[in-house]
Amino acid sequence: MGSKLVNRNWVKLLVLCIVVSFIIIFLVNTDIENTKQALRSVGFKFIYLLIVTYVAYFFGTWSWHVCLGEERKKISLFQLFSVRQIGETVGQFNPTSVVGGDILKAKLLQPYQIDNAKALSSVAASRITAVLSQILLFLIACLFLVLNNKHLAWISSWGFGFAALIFLLLLVQVLFIIWISKTHNLERRQSSADASFIRKLKNRIQNLIIDIRIFYKNDRKMFWYSYFLAAIHWIIGSLEFYLILIFLGFDIRIMDGLLLDMSVIVFKSFGAFIPGQLGVEELGNKLMLTLMGISSAAVWITVSILRRARQIVWIGIGFMLYFFIKKDVQSAAKSTSDIKMLDSQ
Repeated sequence: MGSKLVNRNWVKLLVLCIVVSFIIIFLVNTDIENTKQALRSVGFKFIYLLIVTYVAYFFGTWSWHVCLGEERKKISLFQLFSVRQIGETVGQFNPTSVVGGDILKAKLLQPYQIDNAKALSSVAASRITAVLSQILLFLIACLFLVLNNKHLAWISSWGFGFAALIFLLLLVQVLFIIWISKTHNLERRQSSADASFIRKLKNRIQNLIIDIRIFYKNDRKMFWYSYFLAAIHWIIGSLEFYLILIFLGFDIRIMDGLLLDMSVIVFKSFGAFIPGQLGVEELGNKLMLTLMGISSAAVWITVSILRRARQIVWIGIGFMLYFFIKKDVQSAAKSTSDIKMLDSQ
């Protein structure tokens, strides 16, 4: 038992070192001087970008909060916001991407006496509603682009491919909702003590899927409530792109900002295993700005730097929020020990 505990501590330390190392690599590869110049060009308006992202993250947290069901009474929105921000930061700089970040979120809920199975299922459910709402918004933005930007030559060239993509994504949405609506085979799978790592992982994934289906079956209202809040999260988050381009003197529409943001997020998902998506996000920014008719290299660099600057700020905030969580962990541990002491008396 003692050797297992030691091994587990070594694994935690190794993961922590990997995440911190990737954050350092991210910061080293960030051109600080160019970042300063980009910030000077925008000035105090950079605060607006931080406010927009904060509001977006708040709605993302709220979307997760409703997925906790009755367990949400045990944790406030601010505490959950802290947990989410830490998990998202780790997920961004973890080789396992959102998987590692989401598992950490569930672990960080344990001090609040939230059932571990419920914690894991809430994380999975909120991730699903986030992805589904993102796909829907991406579809809406694509349709808007096709119908309102006929002057862009590439749209007419790729019109069939664009239509096929829209149809495919819409089909995925519909089929997934139909699939989770099915009520058969909702029995959770148990792993034996001597089961292989692959077998345990497979059972865990299957149980998470079952938990999502159970959540949808038992509380469809909350599922769609989470979906709606997740959509608001994406819409507000897309205002970052919109505001940056407005600050740089471009006359664009909010829907253009939504399309840019949704497309870059989809592009980044292909490089999720790369720490901080270094280079991948910048390439996505370049590609989408060019497709929107903004080909200036200076604008592309400024947009990329400002978005990276925002990430650096939230990384710092994530580290600060960790100490709030640590304080909650210590107080929860003290409360648990006091209860045990009273029980023994």
